[in-house]
Amino acid sequence: MLPLRDLDLSLRRLKVMPSEVLIDTNIQSLNLDRNKLRSVSEISRLQELQTLILSKNELTDFPREIQCLVHLEKLELNQNKIQIIPSGIFVNLKSLKHLKLNNNRLSNLPTDLSSCSNLHYLNLSHNLFTDLPESIMKLKNLKELYVENNKLQKLPSELFLNHSLKKFKASCNHLREPPDEVCAGGLKQIRSYFLQLQESQAREDRRVKVIFIGASLAGKTTISRSLSQGHTMPVTLKERTVGIEIREFQINDFTFLFWDFAGHLEYYVTHHVFITPHALVILVVDLYRYQIGNAQSFKDLVGFWINNLLMRVPNSVVLTVATHTDMCQPGEVEQKSKDIQERICGMLDQHKANLTHFINNLEERQDSELYLEQAEKLREISNCTIHVLHVIPINSTNSHDISNLQNYILDSVNNLELFPNAIKMLPPIYKIVEHSILEVMQSEDTPEHGIIDLDHLLSEVMLRTGNSDLDKNLLKDILRYLHRIGLIVWYEDIKPLLNTVFLKPSFLITIFKMLVRHDLHNQLETIPVEVLVSERAFKRDVLKWQEMLRSKAMLRFQAIRVLVKHQLESLPLCDTGDLFQDLMGHGTENGKLLSLFMHFQICMSVRNIKKLNPKAPEFVPGNQWSIKDTQKELCYIFPTYLNTFMEVTERWGGDHLEDIHIRVYFSPQVPEGFFQRLMVKSCSFYTTHWVEKASFLLVNNGKPLLIKENNQRADSYLEMRSRRPRKPNSFKFLWDFKLTILSIVEKLCKEWPGLFYYIRTPCRTVECPDEFEWPDMEGPGSVYDMIKEDLKTCETCCNTVNMELLLPKASGQTKDPCVPPGIHITNYGVSSFLTNS
Repeated sequence: MLPLRDLDLSLRRLKVMPSEVLIDTNIQSLNLDRNKLRSVSEISRLQELQTLILSKNELTDFPREIQCLVHLEKLELNQNKIQIIPSGIFVNLKSLKHLKLNNNRLSNLPTDLSSCSNLHYLNLSHNLFTDLPESIMKLKNLKELYVENNKLQKLPSELFLNHSLKKFKASCNHLREPPDEVCAGGLKQIRSYFLQLQESQAREDRRVKVIFIGASLAGKTTISRSLSQGHTMPVTLKERTVGIEIREFQINDFTFLFWDFAGHLEYYVTHHVFITPHALVILVVDLYRYQIGNAQSFKDLVGFWINNLLMRVPNSVVLTVATHTDMCQPGEVEQKSKDIQERICGMLDQHKANLTHFINNLEERQDSELYLEQAEKLREISNCTIHVLHVIPINSTNSHDISNLQNYILDSVNNLELFPNAIKMLPPIYKIVEHSILEVMQSEDTPEHGIIDLDHLLSEVMLRTGNSDLDKNLLKDILRYLHRIGLIVWYEDIKPLLNTVFLKPSFLITIFKMLVRHDLHNQLETIPVEVLVSERAFKRDVLKWQEMLRSKAMLRFQAIRVLVKHQLESLPLCDTGDLFQDLMGHGTENGKLLSLFMHFQICMSVRNIKKLNPKAPEFVPGNQWSIKDTQKELCYIFPTYLNTFMEVTERWGGDHLEDIHIRVYFSPQVPEGFFQRLMVKSCSFYTTHWVEKASFLLVNNGKPLLIKENNQRADSYLEMRSRRPRKPNSFKFLWDFKLTILSIVEKLCKEWPGLFYYIRTPCRTVECPDEFEWPDMEGPGSVYDMIKEDLKTCETCCNTVNMELLLPKASGQTKDPCVPPGIHITNYGVSSFLTNS
């Protein structure tokens, strides 16, 4: 008898099963990934099969003959078009351990799935399930279950009280019980939630987060305050929002949490920290400033915000409120409102058409099987779009208009199709603890800034609830939930802030706006002499700080201390001494302020080493050589303030024809703030770097790498450019360098779920506009399967080049010195896993 063997027939463009394969009954593993199969007739002949991969084909019916493969342990049918799995398939599959059915059109599973008692892994993500099938509850050995991107509203408690489950993901559903915010805490929190429900029934909590966005001076704060007060609340120019304002109020049985975002782009870099899905987004547009027929006017006042919502929170609900109607001419209000509505709808239609065009281009390629992951991602994005409500024009000084807007908002959030997550089912202990936290917040003993130690908060809550059984873990679960709905802020993933709770998120915004504000240059000028002297600074230092901020977007640590101290002293706080030390840190340890800023990639630290110290100790190889603190000047770069600084351009010295470069294209555009965050993350890995407003230069092991941003309409990309290596063996080092940056790009892109990106390499022929497209980054046929000897021919100029000049091939598992900690090299190149979030 012939030995059992594995057979890989992926990427063969097969439309039918090869007859010679069906004769070989000794096949143990069969990989048919990325073909064009619509059926797998007679596959039941392969009685010894243990692994069968049929992912990324064109199957519409579940292959019935699979029921005869009694030795099957692994079955993958993901990314097909299967709608129904008939009964009787799983009865004989007693050995099945691994089942992938994600990215199909399933809404139910047969009851006989419970026969697969050895099933450990089940992936049902990206289907149409409204309820979890009962058969899943009977899988007593199930360890991993994935149900993201379905239409689930409720999860069964018995699934989580079975402790065999080790991994579970359910994001992007319509969950009420438990709410999405609870599920985001992971299995441990879900189990805790259901344990609490065993003691008492869940109660409804009707709560909606409302986010106000729009250009500066559009009237966001006026509307926000007027809605929360129930009558008009005019806001003066001096009172306009700097950063974000937060307020909570009640309308009928709904609780609204208003987040009012400042409109200046300098503040936008902090918006991603607080913008969340499942919110009502109110886009405020100054109707008086809006000009019909002016594309730039629409882009600045409307289009910019819609684009960023599409990328950041797809499937959000957007209400456009047109303000300053009292300043418009007769007839203008209706005309401009109609124009805005039509342009938004046209913009969304064009966005959908662009995605469809991308998909069609990929599917019509002769080598379309190499681009299946990209096509699937595009389909996911195209199925998500923001829900745009009718434009509501109002006069912010008219109480009747404010009342009508309030009623319209209430009607909208009561629409379950628009807000399926507005009603959340919570254990009573969640509300009890929340009310206790609010009492603590309003207590005279709590500092006005609301920053409190976690252990102290626990003791205060226990005292107020009279519940001595309330432990720290349950409190953490409830804090996670309250953090995700935006009521309090607790960053447990930032080590210096693990034991700190911000009971007043509005004060946290105050902390952010101490250093991220459009008028920071002027703020430096207004610092009183007394504050300067207390930090051993002089007026001449302020001039240096202003020049450093203007030319290099850099602030010295001393300047940050002075700014923060000045801002704190201007606040109505009783004692700011301890708070100041808490924010700024002690000794070499970062305080809360800079820990926050660096965690969210708003700034990065740099050290300017002064002149060599002739009294420095002798350097001995193998021993640590320390530099005295007096030789270091700790500074922080804030990329959002970068302006005309040209050091990158000077050091790079211009592009060369021989440069090896790639482009990462983005649709619909590079998100605002994305490039700055990429800059901070990358420059934190590579200490030798220079930065400009739209480019930065990294150097590692003597090799320079230039990253540039081009964010023009219909041509939005990042370019990575390096000099062509002189030695052939330097190519691997170069590509690992670039792939490290690509892995950072990939991780950042996950924070914009509506963003699509793809990679191309420009043709090396002079003046040829064509580009070579990169296939999928993972799976068979990916860029990592190509070798330098492979040839690629340009369709435009017919020039043929080696793949070494275009795409990487990482061989071996040697750790490359250019790759920072947390980036792992495998025989497929750099993985996207980053240990630093």
